[in-house]
Amino acid sequence: MQKETEESSLRRQTKNNLPLGCFLFFVCLTLIGVLWAIPAQGATDNITKRLSNLESRWGHLQLGGEFSLLADYKQRFFEEYRTPDLKNYLNLYLDAQIDRNFYFYLMLSYYDNYGYINHLYLSEAAVRYRSPQLLVDLGKFYFTLDPLGLIADHSTSPLQGFAVQTGNTDLYLGGFYSRLFLNPASIDEEKIGVTSDDQLGLRIAVPKPGYMLGMTLVTTPEGDLSETAIGLDFITNVADGALQTEVAWYKPGTDSFQSYKHDGAYGGLVTWSKNIAATTYTLNAWYFEKGFAPISSVLNDSFLEKGEIYANNSYGIGGGLQHKMANNWDATVKAGVLLSPDQTFSGPQLTFSGRLRKAFSIATNLEFGFDSGFEADVNKIDLHRYNRLFVGFNTIF
Repeated sequence: MQKETEESSLRRQTKNNLPLGCFLFFVCLTLIGVLWAIPAQGATDNITKRLSNLESRWGHLQLGGEFSLLADYKQRFFEEYRTPDLKNYLNLYLDAQIDRNFYFYLMLSYYDNYGYINHLYLSEAAVRYRSPQLLVDLGKFYFTLDPLGLIADHSTSPLQGFAVQTGNTDLYLGGFYSRLFLNPASIDEEKIGVTSDDQLGLRIAVPKPGYMLGMTLVTTPEGDLSETAIGLDFITNVADGALQTEVAWYKPGTDSFQSYKHDGAYGGLVTWSKNIAATTYTLNAWYFEKGFAPISSVLNDSFLEKGEIYANNSYGIGGGLQHKMANNWDATVKAGVLLSPDQTFSGPQLTFSGRLRKAFSIATNLEFGFDSGFEADVNKIDLHRYNRLFVGFNTIF
């Protein structure tokens, strides 16, 4: 009788607990299903929305790029190369017309120095606004404010900020803001002080039918990259050729990292070019005083890659020609005489750059080159001879 009572009690407890257990199990399954389904549904909706937007705007997208393979052998003061240097460069472009006024452009770059280093980075990512009287770029992009780029050149080191341009047939106004450097200046127990080196540029120009006269001002008020620079430029036609000139004055800031401090240095560049039949002729003259070293200048990157014949802390004269030959060959030669005071060399020095190209199509070519010139040390004062022999394959797509 006692055993029967215990079994009856157990059956009653089991009957009472089963509905509660089933209910809890069902609730858990429901919660898991909800938590699983909602993100999945949200992700699906998001992807569907993105694909729908992409499909609706597919005709506004443009994709392209350029690819280069390069092998060169260098003799430099800073490095002793006992083997050729092998590299490739890849740029991928994505452009999109957002609407009538807004335009987005992006450039993804990949650099590979075989056996040493490779990295992928974003070179440009910017939005452009265009109207009949206004052009605004916002983001990270390449930009040069002064025509010859002596003091406001961001053609190799992108501007990070914004640029504004406006004008008409009688007047041009342009300017930019760029964040050059962000620096934790002070650290204590409670707070980190952060400062920045901010570069500002302003340009005004008067375009006329036969010439253009302009003035450019660049300043970085504070920091290791602080400076002030002002340039005057003039563009016109002389002897049926294009003449471009720029004269600039530069002074490093009190906190500048430049080791050579001074109260101002001058720099000037003159170029003249003319096309005659299948040949383009060029004349150059330059004068860069000791200490002329703007942060954003073609002088910072015009040597090994571009094969220019001028350099910091030098003056001289030179010329060149580019000639189109049969079977899609063309040759470019530049040569000049360079002089510089207080250098290890004395007297005039010859600078030379030559290129020979074979075009297989509009998009693809094979290039051979030799450069022998001078590059500046990190102080932008001491000059050293370099020689470079290279062969490269280039294509755009």
